[in-house]
Amino acid sequence: MRPKVAWVSKHPILPIQLKILKQKLGNPQIVQYAQPFVNVEELHNALKQANVKYAVVVLPLSMIAKLSEYNDITWIWSEMQKVHDDCIGLNCELFNSDTDVLLPTRSNHGMFYRHLRFSCFKKIKGVQLLLEEI
Repeated sequence: MRPKVAWVSKHPILPIQLKILKQKLGNPQIVQYAQPFVNVEELHNALKQANVKYAVVVLPLSMIAKLSEYNDITWIWSEMQKVHDDCIGLNCELFNSDTDVLLPTRSNHGMFYRHLRFSCFKKIKGVQLLLEEI
């Protein structure tokens, strides 16, 4: 039976991400969840009802911290590395549509993009806030 993987992101899966999930998990069934959820419990319940075994989550860290408390699903982080912040967009000579995303951002000089490149997947074990005196 094919493992079911939830892709919890408004961004579509990149070709390289799909390739690596296939290498790691066989031939998984990918189901995208791009809609907003009221809270973490609603998301978790939806994934459990769908018999999801793995979930790649692109969410605020506060939500990921709460999700990581549920041990019945393997939570996965998609590691992205910055290529550069002042990208001109699809005309960038470094852009690779198989591995990269462009996130729009505004600056004093107009509209630019944060250019990020997929690096790897990591299993989420928890989220920790470390503080020190100022």
